[in-house]
Amino acid sequence: MTSASRSERLLDAQVAWFVGRLTGEELPALVERDLAALLDLESRITLADLVDVDTAKAAVRAALLTVPPSAGASTIVTMVADVAHDGPEASYTLADLVDRDDLERLTDGALARTDLLAALLDDLSASPVVTTLASRFVSRLVSEVLQSNKAVADKIPGVGALFALGMGAAGVVAGAADKQFEGVLGVGAAFATRRLNKVVVDTLADPAARAAVLEVYDLYADRPIPHLRDAAKREDVHRAAGLLQDMAISAAAGEPAQALADAVVDAFWGIYGEHPVSAFAIDLGIERPVVLEHATRIAAIAIGVAHGNGDLERLLRERLAPFYASPEVAAILGD
Repeated sequence: MTSASRSERLLDAQVAWFVGRLTGEELPALVERDLAALLDLESRITLADLVDVDTAKAAVRAALLTVPPSAGASTIVTMVADVAHDGPEASYTLADLVDRDDLERLTDGALARTDLLAALLDDLSASPVVTTLASRFVSRLVSEVLQSNKAVADKIPGVGALFALGMGAAGVVAGAADKQFEGVLGVGAAFATRRLNKVVVDTLADPAARAAVLEVYDLYADRPIPHLRDAAKREDVHRAAGLLQDMAISAAAGEPAQALADAVVDAFWGIYGEHPVSAFAIDLGIERPVVLEHATRIAAIAIGVAHGNGDLERLLRERLAPFYASPEVAAILGD
């Protein structure tokens, strides 16, 4: 018998041995044992040993450029849009989704920083368009208040006529505002905007604002949340989802997003770089027994499917054949 034929017989025997081990009743225990050994090995290797931070940055940057516009991402966006439109069959209330205590803490945190809102509104006031819209809003609000008060005044003898004089003047100003308010008021528009900003900030700083938010929550807490399918067409939801994806594609490719990704990688490596890879999973609450349980089940299913369609033996043979065909094995078998 030649060394080549002996090597082929050894290859056949080892492939059959592996197939028998991987398809027998001992497969789950075998997979669990090997995975446990791999995790033990991983526990002695840090994240920085496996991947340096610059390589990780390059990988994240590449993902930001390729994942958002990919076909897979588009498929997921469409799927999510369909799910969002159709919604679950069951109905849920606001209280099912948002805990009241959490809302209280969120409200307290937001209302405690009205200074940030004030700064933002002041910056927006530098825009002539925003200033014009704000002044028109104030003008129309005043006009509506005057109209409402006039309706009350008309019911009182002698008061309606006096009130009409003030209404006439207000109507002139309001009409001018509707045509070209910025040209009529000039500096007054900026003043109206600043006053409106102050009213908004002062209203939010009022303790009653917190009570109003919680009262609205209590009002709707037990009411079923309407399904999106009742309020929008599927095409509209798809269009909105596509727009959000386009925004993500543009933002992810920009330098700010790339720089932010680098900063996140640096921060992550600063915390976990000198720890094993599994340390992050443990911090997420994914303990080793859970990892072993799920990985064992998935591996066993995958091997079973591969054996059923004939891929298991083929893959084993492809990987073992070069060894048995090597000159080193031929020299050993030829002795």
